[in-house]
Amino acid sequence: MLTPRQSDILKKVVESYIASGEPVGSLTLRQRFHMGLSAASIRHAMAELEELGLLHRVHHSSGRAPTEEGLRVYVDALARVSSLAPQERESILAACEAGRPDPDRMLAEAGRVVSSLCANASLVRPLGLGGVILRGIRFIHLDRTRAGTTRIMALLVAVTGRIDSRIFDMEGALSQTDLDHHGVTLSRLVDGVPPLEARQRLRMAVDRGERDLRLLCGNLLAAPVFGAPGEELIVNGRMHLLPAFGAEHATALVLRRAHEAMLLIEEKRRLSMLLDLCLETPGVRLFIGAGAALGDGCAVVASSFTGPASTSPGAIGVLGPTRLDYAHVIPLVEFTAKVLSARLADAETPL
Repeated sequence: MLTPRQSDILKKVVESYIASGEPVGSLTLRQRFHMGLSAASIRHAMAELEELGLLHRVHHSSGRAPTEEGLRVYVDALARVSSLAPQERESILAACEAGRPDPDRMLAEAGRVVSSLCANASLVRPLGLGGVILRGIRFIHLDRTRAGTTRIMALLVAVTGRIDSRIFDMEGALSQTDLDHHGVTLSRLVDGVPPLEARQRLRMAVDRGERDLRLLCGNLLAAPVFGAPGEELIVNGRMHLLPAFGAEHATALVLRRAHEAMLLIEEKRRLSMLLDLCLETPGVRLFIGAGAALGDGCAVVASSFTGPASTSPGAIGVLGPTRLDYAHVIPLVEFTAKVLSARLADAETPL
């Protein structure tokens, strides 16, 4: 357990690091926070925190910066979580209202506003069919395109009655009778089967079915309900990441960490798996650095949200540098998840 002095100095080091992105020395700390301690006393406490693994020296002659564990201790015990400003709450509420009644649009709007309010990237893992069992697949002939392809709507029906749709173009002149026949064939494959197993069965049909059936299955496998982890992740605010990491200083370390964040977004899989961890427990979760498979300079703050009973939960989060303004980002993510849960379920909630 930290002493009151150690707790106070750790808090001030972290807050100085979040504000500047630079290691802080004892003299700077004393002057910035007008501390009634000598620089020597502050240095001694910082050395103790270094021994505890909560601070580290970036260079031998430099000040100290928080470690991943130090940031976690700060967030868990020392950070004073701020309240959202009224205009921030209104922006989130307005974004969710603007997206109704389309859940996908609501999530996109919420992610866009969260990103702009915290000047970092936002991540949204949409609601899914989850454990809901599929009942069947139906294809509807829409029209013929000028390119000579057939425009088709695929309807994926769950036993609960929920329907996910996808529109695509396919080569060839398929009639509605042809589509009905293929729909019956594929419905037999997915009837009573969860989405992941249905995906495997459709892949087998791609390997051994006739041409039209293979093409239909290939288009179905691109639908979000059958997507591999990460394919359905919605990302907003990529342009915020370079300034958030301090790219104006353009040091090799800063650029490397910003590059790692960009790679995480491009890959998506690791971020999606982290957001999946949020689905297991309610509330805000924090993922910092290498210990969360994010590299040594990135952090994610995320929370799950819920929707109609026929869906599995989704998650919303913020990706940025480890020096995120946690006291602001945590209530921002928490409030947005709460609003999404209420609006997606089409219910009111006390805000």
